[in-house]
Amino acid sequence: MSRYFVADHGVSTGPFNFEQIREKVRKDEINAFTLMWKDGMADWAIAQNVLASAGLLQPKSWPEEAVAVEIDQPVIAAFGRRIAAALIDGLVMFIPATILIILPQAFLADTSAMIVGQLLAVLGNLAYFTLLHGGSHGATIGKRALDIRVVRDDGSQLGDMLALGRYLLLMLSALMVIPLLVPLFNRHRKGLHDMVCGTVVLEASSLTNENLDLNETVIGTWGSLSWVMVGLMVVIPFAGGVVAAVSVPAYQDYVIRSKVAMAIEQARDTSEKVVAYRSEHGQWPTKPTDIGLPDALDIADVATLHLDANGTVALNFTSTLIRGRALHIRMSEDGHRQCTTNLPRKYTDRACSRSAQSPSLARSTQPTM
Repeated sequence: MSRYFVADHGVSTGPFNFEQIREKVRKDEINAFTLMWKDGMADWAIAQNVLASAGLLQPKSWPEEAVAVEIDQPVIAAFGRRIAAALIDGLVMFIPATILIILPQAFLADTSAMIVGQLLAVLGNLAYFTLLHGGSHGATIGKRALDIRVVRDDGSQLGDMLALGRYLLLMLSALMVIPLLVPLFNRHRKGLHDMVCGTVVLEASSLTNENLDLNETVIGTWGSLSWVMVGLMVVIPFAGGVVAAVSVPAYQDYVIRSKVAMAIEQARDTSEKVVAYRSEHGQWPTKPTDIGLPDALDIADVATLHLDANGTVALNFTSTLIRGRALHIRMSEDGHRQCTTNLPRKYTDRACSRSAQSPSLARSTQPTM
């Protein structure tokens, strides 16, 4: 009968017979990794190896159904990824859509060109989203950049007809704005168009098999590109607003100054006609029609031109920023031009004085600047 020795905290205990060893195993005084030695062994070994031949401490064989198997779960595309993909698609389609809108103007009248151009742009968008969503990749350029794709609920591709219907429903949702937020409030991040069409947007890398089970899904992350695109969506309009706040008033001022210059030039030409009329008829003209002008001549939507007493040419300004201001030009007998105005200096050249010698300017309610 073999003798058994057991290491207990580094100290050899024994000898024990087999029945004593069996009892120690039953009481968990010996486990699979306890060091043991028996007659005939060259060195100490763990109890599992020593007692395996005797039917004690044999390695456990786990049932096949109890073994945990890692299953790849489809990953639902995060809402931020879909927004970022839409922004990229908008940038991709901007130039083609602009060309389609402008192109008809080379062949048609303004109104017809605008209608045809808008129609072509809509058809271009329909073709882009229908063909790319309905194709084998199930993704537009924007979606491919964000590694997401559109599939049916069973994992199969949409096909062109379903892709077309889905896009039309998306455009209908966009008109009402609020339905676009529906993906935020369901676990599959489905929009109304997805619910109606039985489609879902997933991360493309998670589609490892064709048998899609939407009961076993997780929601993916936004991804760095999504944050960049959404950030630009916030920053660009803000920066554009700042630039517009500075540049638009300056541009409007520039436009008005240009129009005022046109009006003053027209008034100077008119004053020369007034002098020519006096030279020919021996008196000042009493109405604009005397020198071939309409009774009230509108100049560049910024001023109206009238003839005042003694051949004075009067400009009454109507533009918002200078409404109520006036400028008078009169040619003297010796051919010198006299100009009076209450316009700010930036709108007139130095040849026009800032006095209020004209009776109508003296009555103006606008302050002289």
